[in-house]
Amino acid sequence: MCLVGVAWPTASVLLHFAHSAPYPKLDVRALWLLEVEKPSNYTFEFWWKYVETCRSLAHIANVDMRTLDRALWQYSRENQAKIS
Repeated sequence: MCLVGVAWPTASVLLHFAHSAPYPKLDVRALWLLEVEKPSNYTFEFWWKYVETCRSLAHIANVDMRTLDRALWQYSRENQAKIS
C-alpha cells in the first residue's frame, strides 16, 4: 500500500505471491462467490475479514490458500455470467 498506485486488490496479490500460505488475493470474482458486495472503498477491516474467511474455507476444504484462490476464481468465471 506504500507504493504509488497500489490499492488493496493489487497489494493483496503482491502479498499472496510473497506469502501465499496465509494470504488470499482480494478478487471481485471471489467476493461475488462469497456473496459479498465490493465496497466503494476497501479498508483493513474488510480485507482482514476476507482473509479470515478464506483461511477458514481453506481449512474446511483441507487445501492450501493458492488452491482455494484458484478454485474461487474458476467457479466464478464459469458461473457468474450465467447468474448475472
